[in-house]
Amino acid sequence: MDGLARHNRDFVDRSTEVLSTISAFWALFLAAIYLFDIVGREAFDSPFLGTHEIVSNSIVGILFLELPSSIKRGAMLRTDIVYQGLGDFSRRMVDSITYVLGILLFLAIIKGGWGAMIVSWKTLEIEGAGAFEVPVYPVRTVIVLFSAICVFVYMQLLYFTLTRHVKPA
Repeated sequence: MDGLARHNRDFVDRSTEVLSTISAFWALFLAAIYLFDIVGREAFDSPFLGTHEIVSNSIVGILFLELPSSIKRGAMLRTDIVYQGLGDFSRRMVDSITYVLGILLFLAIIKGGWGAMIVSWKTLEIEGAGAFEVPVYPVRTVIVLFSAICVFVYMQLLYFTLTRHVKPA
């Protein structure tokens, strides 16, 4: 493996693990908000305003932060019983087709989400009403940005599979 490919792989490995760690801490933060809301609601008859808005917008962010790491680790859903019975060439073909489909999926998400993201930033779109409002434009940006990162990860996996720098799982 040449130096650039190795550097690229190491950078993606480190980056995806950092993003996965951020998503884990974000999930812990959401658990704390839920706990605070439940205790406030039950003990003091005073729920935490905005819990629903924060959680509903955060779930999408957490998902898209975790996706690059899941893709990189090969943790996406597939039927292993059939895959394990294939030879090396067939596995590489299945992996390559899967990576191309992943690239196309995330490119479609980018294309479909780009306009809504721009409009959301221009209008400073918010969700919620009254006492608590949550901005939506950061979530739309996370979706587009991390879809682009997923495209990059899938392209790297496709390159390594086609050049035989990695053996299929």
